[in-house]
Amino acid sequence: MLWGALGFAVVSLAAYSVWAFRLVAGTGMLYASIAAVYLGASGAILARLVPPSGRIRYLGLFTLGFAGYAALWCLCWFGLRGRYHADFHGSVLGLGWLAWLHWRAFAARGPWVPAALVLLALHTLGYTLGDDLHALVGGVHGRLLWGLGHGLGFGAGLGWLLHQAQNAARRPEAFVREG
Repeated sequence: MLWGALGFAVVSLAAYSVWAFRLVAGTGMLYASIAAVYLGASGAILARLVPPSGRIRYLGLFTLGFAGYAALWCLCWFGLRGRYHADFHGSVLGLGWLAWLHWRAFAARGPWVPAALVLLALHTLGYTLGDDLHALVGGVHGRLLWGLGHGLGFGAGLGWLLHQAQNAARRPEAFVREG
């Protein structure tokens, strides 16, 4: 969890920097650029949490999982026009997808929904903490603090999910050997 939280926090700071420093014009391009930063760096951070022989495969899994998360989040955010807790609904769907995909990829035993709920709780805690810091501080520093909080919570959740999926695997080597 610690590696996931700290590594993902660094990536999240880089991603939120796109917004904080207004590096990209236009809402659609902004969200796409932020997602690209996450996709480009997060998998490499999190891949260190799987056996070395499965790291390349995990990069593909994470890319598929995060792309789905981002698409579902944006679908809810833009579809609900930022109202009705659109970010939360997007998180529920996207994080559920991430948890299910990890559970399946590692051939984990037992239900995946409890893992999705823990991921959602940690993600939401980090996102809310970041949002509160953003509201308190404001400006560029507030945006960066939002990224830091979000990254710490999301990364802790992803680290926990990876640990749980590997521990609950039917065959611990399944993810590494199957391809």
